[in-house]
Amino acid sequence: MLCLVLLSLASCARSPKKQTDQLPITLPSLYQKGRLNTETSQQNWLSDFNDPQLIRLIEDVQASNYDLQAAAARLETAAANQKITRAAFFPTVNGTLSGSRQKNNFQNLAGSIGTRIFNNYNLNARVAWEADLWGKIKNRTKAAIADVEAEQANFHAFQFSLAANALRTWFDAVEAELQLQLAQKTLSVFEQNLTVVEASFERGLPDRALDVRLTRANVENARSTLALRKRVRDGVGRSLESLLGRYPNNELTISTNLPVLIHSVPPGLPSELLHRRPDLIRAERQLAAALERVKIAKKDLLPTISLSSTTGTSTGELRDLLDPDVLIWNIAGNVGQPIFQGGRLLASIDVAKANSEAALATYAQTALNAFQEVESLLAAEQFLLEELEATQEAATESVAAETLAWQQYQRGLVDIITVLESQRRAFTAQSSLLTAMNNRLANRINLYLALGGDFSTLPESDTQTEAE
Repeated sequence: MLCLVLLSLASCARSPKKQTDQLPITLPSLYQKGRLNTETSQQNWLSDFNDPQLIRLIEDVQASNYDLQAAAARLETAAANQKITRAAFFPTVNGTLSGSRQKNNFQNLAGSIGTRIFNNYNLNARVAWEADLWGKIKNRTKAAIADVEAEQANFHAFQFSLAANALRTWFDAVEAELQLQLAQKTLSVFEQNLTVVEASFERGLPDRALDVRLTRANVENARSTLALRKRVRDGVGRSLESLLGRYPNNELTISTNLPVLIHSVPPGLPSELLHRRPDLIRAERQLAAALERVKIAKKDLLPTISLSSTTGTSTGELRDLLDPDVLIWNIAGNVGQPIFQGGRLLASIDVAKANSEAALATYAQTALNAFQEVESLLAAEQFLLEELEATQEAATESVAAETLAWQQYQRGLVDIITVLESQRRAFTAQSSLLTAMNNRLANRINLYLALGGDFSTLPESDTQTEAE
């Protein structure tokens, strides 16, 4: 019967209820720049980039990254600590088995020395249990559960952030590879142009001397840019290998395709960010745990009632150790009430309250930061799209202008300055286009990270069960 009561008490300790209504700020029902649905899945967003290779990349990173493995170990530690706290619901039972053998000498009536050997065997069990009349152990368990949930949210946040970082680094590597190829192509074209200009000068056209020097300078600038692009490509490649848990020897094969986003941001986004953003979940769970610890500190002022019992046998024969006729036992009850501890308990309450106030402030600031990130990234989506379209048009026109300028130069219609300027503009426009494409991809990744997932709706069944 006692076991049933204890199990019933233990089952009452559940996760603390959500504290979202504790936020001291007014949250909008809609984002100003649109409205998003939300979902707990952190994989659907990858489909927006339409590249199965990216899914494999994320899987490799999450399987081999050592920081993520450390975060997983911290989660296991929190779960184990929760089990330790929950164990206080149940009685502790300790058993001891001991045996001794003693030899004594004595002098008998005849005056000779005799010997006696005594055996002693003891089997004891001690049971102790603290009655949770005030629910203090329950509060400790609920706080520990909230700690686990906070650590779990922290793990998911790290996992999601790692995936986003790997994806951004991959796209940076792709851009670096494309920028390198563009620099190589540009240098090759400039060298071909220099060959033509030098040939004209050697044919006896003295007015082409300046053209030769300017074109040579153009070639060397292109060579310098190529060296820069090689350095950037090398650094990004090693960073990606490090994320993958590999030695950074820059041997990773990089794609030469930046994906085109499939989905646009849907109109009208509800601000249900609190339902799934891991850092907000963590901050809210930390607040819930802190509030439980305030209750614990207050209940430390109340009496503690505990029961203890010992039972065992003591015999000189091992075979009689389990004989119920030699069984001894006792049961004791204990009531402990703090009387004077120099203000320690009251100070503990103040500490717990201050910690809960700090947790609430952290929660509020985390929420504000989250909404600021989302609003900024939503606004940037439109700005980056406009920038990409304009840069695409500029690149098209600049390349056409470069071709036309070179044709006219060969016919003597324009000077070399016009050619060099058109070449510089063409190279800059094409390089800027690659950067704009990558910036838009990075912004979309950051938006998914800020939202905690893709644009789908959070199911009602995923909401947290409150404590009974």
